[in-house]
Amino acid sequence: MKYVIATILLAFCAVLASTEHLFAADRPSLPLPSGPYGTGRIGYDLTDPSQPEPLSPKPNARRRMMVYVWYPTDKKPGDKMVSAPYLPGLDEAKSKVSAGDIADMFSPATYEGPRSLPTTVVVDHAAVAHGSQKFPLLLFSHGWGNTIFLYTAELEDIVSHGYIVAAIDHPYDTNYTRFPDGEVTGFAQESFNQAAKQPHGLRAYTKERVEIMAQDNHYALSQLLNCADSRKLDGPFCKRIDAGKIGAFGHSIGGLTAARTCQIDIRVKACMDQDSTDYRGSPFIVSDLQQTEAQPFFLYVVSSADVWSSKALNPSDAELVQQKLTRPEFDSIMKEQQQNQTKQLAGIAGGSYRLMLFDLPGFIHRSFSDQTLLASKLDHGQSLHNFHVAQTYTLAFFDKYMKGNSKTVLDTGESVDTRAKLQVFPPH
Repeated sequence: MKYVIATILLAFCAVLASTEHLFAADRPSLPLPSGPYGTGRIGYDLTDPSQPEPLSPKPNARRRMMVYVWYPTDKKPGDKMVSAPYLPGLDEAKSKVSAGDIADMFSPATYEGPRSLPTTVVVDHAAVAHGSQKFPLLLFSHGWGNTIFLYTAELEDIVSHGYIVAAIDHPYDTNYTRFPDGEVTGFAQESFNQAAKQPHGLRAYTKERVEIMAQDNHYALSQLLNCADSRKLDGPFCKRIDAGKIGAFGHSIGGLTAARTCQIDIRVKACMDQDSTDYRGSPFIVSDLQQTEAQPFFLYVVSSADVWSSKALNPSDAELVQQKLTRPEFDSIMKEQQQNQTKQLAGIAGGSYRLMLFDLPGFIHRSFSDQTLLASKLDHGQSLHNFHVAQTYTLAFFDKYMKGNSKTVLDTGESVDTRAKLQVFPPH
């Protein structure tokens, strides 16, 4: 509604001051973190010398990434601390990002300039929470095209419950990554398009990008675990990392990345995939169906629900004709994917969970990000409820495996929402 009001005022009155006043009054907001801690943040420009960067226009370039560490502080909203901007670097990156990419980055919300962005409770370079308590460290990977800042609500909330989160901005897989020296890399659209033109090209390209993103996680983790003794990588949180309690999670392709991270890095003790599987129904896209992971695993199913829900993404009869498939052939493919996925989850030694959320009204693939919370055309109350449901299970999983809490909703059987269907595959 706020955008409609602003448009009417511009069209009939052209009174800029009035319009700005309305934007300020109706600026979108994110849910306040539910835990006892505030949130600090610091960014690091890291280059992995062992990994080449074939997508860089520079010859012999090495893999460069931005890692933003979000950590607990004593400060809470209202303590007169200056909060960090919601999307740092966006103004500098705009000239190198198409208007279409910016629009898609926010969809189903609408970007109409700085006034359409929320405020945060994050404080850059804040002091870490007082005391000597050490906190679990979680690695986070974004979805394709999304910058990590579009997950601010989720990351703020997790940190408020006593976690350090290292969110890796994977270059060429997000719409923009801005480095401290002013360099900006965009999404590798040309490479994506070229892959899409080849038979099964996107499968191969996705697999390749997941491997690279998982290596980013591996390298970033090594640097962060050594940061207390490093002059190059110093931070207020460095001596407060519990090195024995490392987890990984991610959304979309970032979820596939988290699963791959558990496969290649035994330092990571539990992994979560927020709604992504491959054409086989597997969240382990890089490996064959026989290889999963040893660590506990959590899989959300929402827009990958075409495997499970007849009302989600299943094609119409006309679309099946275009794909040269009959309905029985399509059903057979879905059944095979269901069997593959269930067998893999049941085979994980540390145990696993599958949470199906596609029966919640308004819960879509992007509900793990801020995009649905910022969309004025959606039911904001329902978006908040969906956020709460997902956060409850995310925190429950990591509280159980990072903090040893055996009384979470994963164990008590308590229903967060009866439409959220949790399946448990015990450890063995």
